[in-house]
Amino acid sequence: MPGVRGDNLALYTKDMYEAQYETYKEVDTVHDKIYHVKSKVSGAGDKETQILGAGNLKRHEVEGESIDYKSPKQGWEYLTRYWTYSDGISLTKEAVEDTVKLGNFLKSLASSWGKSTRYAEEVMGATPFNRGGDLLGEWVFNGTHTNNTDSSGNMMYDSKPFFNLTGNIRSTKNGGTYYNSIAGLTLTPANFEILYNLHTATNNRDERDRVCSNPCDTLLVSPGADRFAAERIVDTSRGMPSSQINDKNVYYKIVSVMDWDYLSDSAFYLLKRQSQNMQFHKRQSPEIRFFRDEDNRGYKVSIDLRQGVLFKDWRNVSRGGGTAA
Repeated sequence: MPGVRGDNLALYTKDMYEAQYETYKEVDTVHDKIYHVKSKVSGAGDKETQILGAGNLKRHEVEGESIDYKSPKQGWEYLTRYWTYSDGISLTKEAVEDTVKLGNFLKSLASSWGKSTRYAEEVMGATPFNRGGDLLGEWVFNGTHTNNTDSSGNMMYDSKPFFNLTGNIRSTKNGGTYYNSIAGLTLTPANFEILYNLHTATNNRDERDRVCSNPCDTLLVSPGADRFAAERIVDTSRGMPSSQINDKNVYYKIVSVMDWDYLSDSAFYLLKRQSQNMQFHKRQSPEIRFFRDEDNRGYKVSIDLRQGVLFKDWRNVSRGGGTAA
């Protein structure tokens, strides 16, 4: 082939987009079932400030008592950074011009990037679960971006790990103390109940320590043994799981079971799926370029995307077992 003209560059790029997109759709994912996904975002990152709103209503003890007027109270600041992911291939002028089936090669390359895109999304989505107990935090929680410094660094917005234990309690704006992780638990009916009660009946308090609803609809586990254990706990309608008692199973269908290949910590999780409090931001969809390098007359193919996660409430997920650090 004598060379690759500009119109061919455009055609090949279009073909690569189609191949990448088709492969992208074929790979089943979990992050988009766990997180609330937002695609229409802009900037280098995002920042939200929590407003606690009005306080408790005052009971008037005398007739004609005045109303107390107060300014709204600010809560936590939530930040996320949009991280860039990229890859590129360099091709010599001779390699391109001597390749008869260049189009097939580029489509194959784009297809592999379709899988790589899904991999990048899944790994980022799973990192808060796998590394959420680290006392030094993890990069995925650091929302520092242009003109906005995340004061909590690699921690959650309150400068605590995503999963904190009883020895490392976190405080609300009103001063109440809480934890959302219990070390040493394996997935058994009794431990499932312990974690469920912690999530729904202990951590059902807002930043003013007032009672609020904190539901969970998903038991998230690793594939294999934990998946089988989870099914026995919540999908058996008669008979208490792991027991000879033939009573009604009170855990039956109380949550749905979901497994995730990307989980690496020895833990199980209760959570509210696709909550606004746990967001996956897709700042930029994968962008593919195929262009001529005028310095050496060769060709380059590249892909890049941008994404980040935003957490607005530690209560959304509770962890049993896992890293105790």
